Amino acid sequence: MFSSISVLAVLSLVSVTLASWGDQSSFYIMCGQSCWKLNCKEQESLQLWKETQSLPERLFGWGCMDECRYNCMWETVDEMEMRHGQVPQFHGKWPFLRVFGVQEPASTIFSILNLLSNLYMLNWFIKIVPTTTPMFSVWVLYSLTALNAWIWSTVFHTRDTNFTEMMDYFCAFSTVLFSLLAFCLRIVGTDNARTVVVSSLCTAFFSYHIYHMAFVRFDYGYNMKVNVVVGAVNGICWLAWAYTHYGDGPHVKKGVGAVLVLTGSVLLELLDFPPLMWTIDSHALWHLATAPLPVLWYQFAAGDCLKIAREGEFGIKKIA
Repeated sequence: MFSSISVLAVLSLVSVTLASWGDQSSFYIMCGQSCWKLNCKEQESLQLWKETQSLPERLFGWGCMDECRYNCMWETVDEMEMRHGQVPQFHGKWPFLRVFGVQEPASTIFSILNLLSNLYMLNWFIKIVPTTTPMFSVWVLYSLTALNAWIWSTVFHTRDTNFTEMMDYFCAFSTVLFSLLAFCLRIVGTDNARTVVVSSLCTAFFSYHIYHMAFVRFDYGYNMKVNVVVGAVNGICWLAWAYTHYGDGPHVKKGVGAVLVLTGSVLLELLDFPPLMWTIDSHALWHLATAPLPVLWYQFAAGDCLKIAREGEFGIKKIA
């Protein structure tokens, strides 16, 4: 749907910081240094550690120092709970219990649910909407960006690395921007000079954003601001369009419902509590809340495409 990824992109950056008090504590730092000397420094001890590593952890690329950080994280959690009665964050994240090598199991599972719901509704959309409808290819391409974004969300929550982090953010933003492009094309049409101009501007802006983040500076604050602005403009534009087309049919109400429900689900992120059973946090719950929303959004998109085909908008031949 139009904004499930946009808010994802925004909120996934709100809580990210370069450091947190857990990983900055002397207890955590000293624990990591001791673990490295004991298990990772010497070739013999490193080989011994590799022999005890599980297959899933090896497949997901967990190294010796990664294992030290993970184990020291839990030792620090125990220590800080005993000293201060609080659960610390590490590198901007709550501590999560790793399951079969998966770093954030709940967010990973719920990202997969979002992926499957988008895939199911794309298949439904293709069967319902004639390929000759002008907006057909636009919504299919939008859906592909959403599928790609949820794939990388799944990968990122499975294993957080610099590369998977960048791919998660970049692919999420691609869906935010493409949703805004879809709105613009709904207004100006899909086969004229304005189509080329609008598409070129969006492509140029996306390319500049990716270049700036990847090669100039990976700036969390800048990325968040860009996502907030584009996501807000996107949402306002679609709601304004829905207001002027509310009488077009029940599909418009479904689109509005998807936008409003998504906006309400943002409140889950504001809870920001330590993970339940060290697995489910507010961000994971937000992923769960967005999983059903593509059902509403794709029905809206399909209904609008069928209306275009029935009434001959954009100069196409009407269908019965």
